[in-house]
Amino acid sequence: MAERSIMPALSLLDDFASAACAASNLPELSRLTGEAARELGFERFAMVHHVRFGVATPGVVCLTNYPVDFLAVCRDAGRPPDPILRAAERTACGFAWERVEGIVRLSPREERHRGVAARHGLVCGYTVPSHVPGEPPASVSLGAAPNRRLDPRILPAADAFGRFAFEAARQLTRAGDAMSLPAYRLSERQRDCLSLIARGKSDAAIAERLGLRPRTVNEHVEAAKRRYGVGTRAQLVAQALLRGELAFADLDDPAALMAGVA
Repeated sequence: MAERSIMPALSLLDDFASAACAASNLPELSRLTGEAARELGFERFAMVHHVRFGVATPGVVCLTNYPVDFLAVCRDAGRPPDPILRAAERTACGFAWERVEGIVRLSPREERHRGVAARHGLVCGYTVPSHVPGEPPASVSLGAAPNRRLDPRILPAADAFGRFAFEAARQLTRAGDAMSLPAYRLSERQRDCLSLIARGKSDAAIAERLGLRPRTVNEHVEAAKRRYGVGTRAQLVAQALLRGELAFADLDDPAALMAGVA
């Protein structure tokens, strides 16, 4: 993968977040995701809940530009023995595909499936897990060209991109392709707390910075989560980016956000 500066990547993520928030249907979001992925150096993407392939299920995300022949193999398998998906169910952190054997031990069927994926050009990539309480496991996978290597400096941006790309797809899917995000605004204090969370600060550090008690900080964060209808702080940050409440340019330490928020 060609060398890329992190600052243009942040600008791209800001632009993508705004466009994804305004997308009115999944085909439009798919186009935006493909364009942004290419700007980050990836040719393929797959945003999926880990359920049976080829079966239409309400509320389940399945948005991809993987090769059609490979998707046919996955549909025929129902639930393909994909080690990338299994690894994504066992970690909360994004990972390069070359690291998969450090997360799960591959079965013979998974080895064969990996070989099939390689024959379709899916060799080098990065996967971002998504774990939403009450929903099936999910992930966003980004595939590079077979002859390219991942630039480690761009992976934090890929991680952040995957998180709010999936959240945008999830919102559209849950609304039957007809949803615009409700205009729920965060309070000033909620936004203050969230911007510091996005920089990797603990509740104690945020409390000291804002002159609050840690319990009060947590109450502001929990209220913001309820306002957006999300279950984790990572989802809260993704929603705030999608809705324009936060911008990457506002963050002193964007890598802390992109690496994931607990």
